[in-house]
Amino acid sequence: MEGMPRRSSTAKSSVCGGKPICKRRRPKSQFLNLPEDIQCKVLSELALKEATRTSILSSEWGSVQSLHPRLRFDGATMCGGRTAAGSKEYTQEFVQSVNTVLQKHNGMFVEDFEVKFEFDRELVVHLDNWIRFAAASQTKNLAFDLVPDEFRGCSDRYLLPAELLDCRTTSRLRSIQLSFVSIILPPRFNGFPNLRKLDLHLVHVTAKDFQDMLSSCSNLEWLSVVRCHLDDELKVDHPLSCLLHLHIAHCEITKIKFNAMKLKTFVYRGECLPIDLSQSSELKDVHLYLDDLTLDHALTTFPTALPTVQSLTLKALAPLKMPRLLVQNPGKFSQLKYLDLDLMIIHEDAGNILSLASYLRAAPLIEKLELHVSTSSSSYLIG
Repeated sequence: MEGMPRRSSTAKSSVCGGKPICKRRRPKSQFLNLPEDIQCKVLSELALKEATRTSILSSEWGSVQSLHPRLRFDGATMCGGRTAAGSKEYTQEFVQSVNTVLQKHNGMFVEDFEVKFEFDRELVVHLDNWIRFAAASQTKNLAFDLVPDEFRGCSDRYLLPAELLDCRTTSRLRSIQLSFVSIILPPRFNGFPNLRKLDLHLVHVTAKDFQDMLSSCSNLEWLSVVRCHLDDELKVDHPLSCLLHLHIAHCEITKIKFNAMKLKTFVYRGECLPIDLSQSSELKDVHLYLDDLTLDHALTTFPTALPTVQSLTLKALAPLKMPRLLVQNPGKFSQLKYLDLDLMIIHEDAGNILSLASYLRAAPLIEKLELHVSTSSSSYLIG
């Protein structure tokens, strides 16, 4: 009727005390009106858990979850608090949760695929299936972190299936992080031609397979090798012309040798051993954390092994003996400008502290020196 106010389609009227009350309805979500690629981009910035929660906001968002291209499965996050970690029920709950999500993503592209869960032999079949899923989904960034809380003394590892080392899969991968796995290269391994980042932790692999694998990573930029015991030399004679960052820690190896012309940063933790990075003409930043070191060894080998270093951090248990190098010519750090020495010495050697002046003689261009010295009894050992 004329003169009567029209009702808004988004409001609901009622009367209280003779006065009309309007309750405005919640506006309909505009997210689903966005193009599908924009929806994917928005959800890809969320963790899987947060992306899954979007279904609470609207029943229509349930299907949107399947657009999430980054899948990260963490046992502690997904199962924590409901079942005891390490129990059979805990493992079953994790497997069921992962499989439920993967069913919704079957046949879809998944950019990141990550699994973090303590290795259990009962998981092998499921891990194999998840690797096949990642291969079929054209995953670019793969991470399998299977390290148990108590890994010492555990010789068993998850053996990577052939699907991950197939040439079609390896050519798609850009980043790989593997922990507590075993790698055996197939006879006709074509390598990882597009791999940019490789992170290996507690991985079983022979020295030959390791060298063959790295030699095929022509575009590798970042490499970390931690607690991978080769009982042999860790070397790559094939040029790694794109490698910028190299990190090696607590590996049972006899020597380190890389042909990495553009290497910028080198970090090493472990026993003192031969290091040959003499072909890394752009290496500027070096961090060495050594179980033991003598002054003679440091000043005769490091200038040759690291000729272009400009910033050197050296932390070690170092007995201080008045060396012959104080009266003879030590090797020269011809480009060293910053030196950070953090040394643990035995109490009996405290009187020989002036022997550290040899480092200044070996670095004629030094601009900044930081010296940290602590003492301990002669029975002190670095763990």
